[in-house]
Amino acid sequence: MSVMWAFLRIGAVAFGGLGATLALLERDLVKIRGWLRSSDVAAALAYTKPLPGSTVVQVVTFLGWRLDGWAGAILATMAFLLPAFVIMTAAAAALFALPDAAWVRGALTGLQVAVVGILAAASWRLVRTEAPSAVLSAVVLGAFVAGLFVNAAAVVAAAGVIGIGMDRVKANA
Repeated sequence: MSVMWAFLRIGAVAFGGLGATLALLERDLVKIRGWLRSSDVAAALAYTKPLPGSTVVQVVTFLGWRLDGWAGAILATMAFLLPAFVIMTAAAAALFALPDAAWVRGALTGLQVAVVGILAAASWRLVRTEAPSAVLSAVVLGAFVAGLFVNAAAVVAAAGVIGIGMDRVKANA
């Protein structure tokens, strides 16, 4: 039952996609509770990333299974998804029932702004840890700006080519 409560809590604050949720899972299940090892979270990502569908939900299911077998997988998945289901159902019902109410539009705008802020904060933390040099930070900034105008696959490919070039320059230096 404690597995269910842990994943319900994580699901209630898991905004920002895969990276942010992995950080929450790692902090709660590995560092705070000590139920899993970091290698368990990494294995969950490695096993589920190639599968179609929501990687976050698959990682949660895998970790629930790792903690408590099939019952843990089912409870973890349901508990993780429940807060988002409740919030989205309430938002849709409010928007449908009161489409012209200023407070409904304001609440939805507030949620959107909060999610953008959470994503920006998570992105900033990621940049600080994964792009410690000025050159890498410039590549990240350039990729961000390019991503506003160009297909994401092209941006990833270009950043990969830049990374290969930087690695070769470093190797020859």
